[in-house]
Amino acid sequence: MKNNLSLILNAILFVAVGYLLVAKFQSGKTSQEPAAAESASSSNADVVYVRIDSLLDKYDVYQDKVKALEQKSQDAEAALQARGRTLEREFLQAQQKVQQGLLTPNQVQQEEQRLTQKQQVLVAEQEKMSRQLLDERQVILDELEKNIKDILKEIRQEKGYAYILNYGPGTGVLMVDEKLDITSLVLERIKADSSEEKK
Repeated sequence: MKNNLSLILNAILFVAVGYLLVAKFQSGKTSQEPAAAESASSSNADVVYVRIDSLLDKYDVYQDKVKALEQKSQDAEAALQARGRTLEREFLQAQQKVQQGLLTPNQVQQEEQRLTQKQQVLVAEQEKMSRQLLDERQVILDELEKNIKDILKEIRQEKGYAYILNYGPGTGVLMVDEKLDITSLVLERIKADSSEEKK
């Protein structure tokens, strides 16, 4: 679930890394400013980052939707399994009747058709439920992506950031300056937006 958003933000990552390398080499060639000037300029950084994993863990609305979907999935699976066990018992009962010679060949054929149809219906319902759950999960992801992108766009315009990166495992960024982390700011905006929606 988190992977789609991570992939989108990772796409920006490679561009930003190139930008940082070019900026570093240019600053090294054109001036020999002291380290104090470098740290002062970091407060006006045009590259910042967000820890998406931490953000998603604390995004209550998103977590509530994921939990509700997981519960729905578990309930649907339990119901289908119960029906599957019932069908299995019917198969065994029919098999016993055949072995005991209680059914005519015509009845055996009818019973086979009936049970096969029930099995096909059950499989079709299982596939339908799986598709429905996947669609619902995609809706949650699309909504999440849109909300976070809108907030990041708003913050970028307000603060004048050139890039907002995703930092975390698998993103390709090995080290960061903690002062450039805007995760808490993004989370504040998300919570504010969520409060406005509830009103």
